[in-house]
Amino acid sequence: MEQLFYIFRIETSMDMGIGNRSAEFMYIDMKEAHAGGTFLVFDKELTINTLDDDKMEFSFCGHTYVINRYWQVLGTPEFHIPNERIAENGRYVFLFSKDRSITCEWSDSHISELTDQIDKNSKEGNHWKNIPLVREFIHELKDVAPHRGNGINPAYKAHYIAELLLKRNCIDRAETPRLFHSLCELYRLYIDYKYMEDMDQFLKEHFDEYYFRNVDDWIYRFAWIVDNPTGKIGLESWDCICRTLKIDPVQATPEWEEVIYDVEKEIDEELKDEPRGMGFCFGYWSAKRAALARRGIEWKSPASMNPSVRFD
Repeated sequence: MEQLFYIFRIETSMDMGIGNRSAEFMYIDMKEAHAGGTFLVFDKELTINTLDDDKMEFSFCGHTYVINRYWQVLGTPEFHIPNERIAENGRYVFLFSKDRSITCEWSDSHISELTDQIDKNSKEGNHWKNIPLVREFIHELKDVAPHRGNGINPAYKAHYIAELLLKRNCIDRAETPRLFHSLCELYRLYIDYKYMEDMDQFLKEHFDEYYFRNVDDWIYRFAWIVDNPTGKIGLESWDCICRTLKIDPVQATPEWEEVIYDVEKEIDEELKDEPRGMGFCFGYWSAKRAALARRGIEWKSPASMNPSVRFD
């Protein structure tokens, strides 16, 4: 893989009701990276613990993180910057991407095929089938189209993420919090790095310039969930995301997200001849619990988590 590992430092401030946001980045050339290697990033040490073609574990600012090199965009929770007069905070965002100098072919037709299939799966209620498609979509945006090119730029990328993926609820955020979090982080970065000249007539007519307000709230919640799913703030954020029904917080763990697509695919085949009427949910949950148990994950169904709620 010819990749760079990007580290963004995001800083926000609020002074007399006026907010400002800045984003700067550094990167590590992965040709120079190896397990045990240490790099100075924003005057802080970043150490690579383990590294393979699929993911990397690294330590930074006293925390250990694991990031998928193909699709994940990882953002840390906010940290506060001491200032007597201005409310300031900051955070870091990590992702892998091709070097901008590498020419990769961007295909509108391929993106259309992806989004058409994503729409079809969503309408059929098979959101789990969109997991690999959304991962590929993220890969296309960050690796195939690293920055700007013919027909693609940060403004268009942000528009695609918002209109084609986030607003259409193409994945179940409670089933795939890291994937949903990655979409939100990538959208926000593209907003930060768009230029006015990126906004052609189509975008001027269709770009939702205020959608970032929704996304910023999701980023805050999901950053805590991804960072520490069983911590106090992580659990509070999980309850806020799930709202009316209690959902087992095991769904916020990386172990869950690594297997959930294979689990759903397995039980879809197992239950393919079962009628999808009243009472189907109980058979589905039973099969899902068993499939997860075979993978070492103990899961409580919505019925178990919400004993006072009547399900069909």
